[in-house]
Amino acid sequence: MRSTYRFTEWTLSAAPDTEIRYYAKCLKCFAQSTDTNTSDEAQLWCLKHAGLSTCTRYELIAFQYFNARPADSPADRPA
Repeated sequence: MRSTYRFTEWTLSAAPDTEIRYYAKCLKCFAQSTDTNTSDEAQLWCLKHAGLSTCTRYELIAFQYFNARPADSPADRPA
């Protein structure tokens, strides 16, 4: 049996109907907030966590969902 390899270029595009999301993580105890659509809410979690603990170092993470597909996929071809 012979194998055939097909090399394909891939593209990324932001997933439809999604937006940038944020969450905060404590760098001392590694607790983290739930993800939210505003950085203000994640930062507020940091302040609340600091008030309830001895933790003082945090990280704010922003992320977005993407779709990957072959560059020559039918969705990329003009109709």
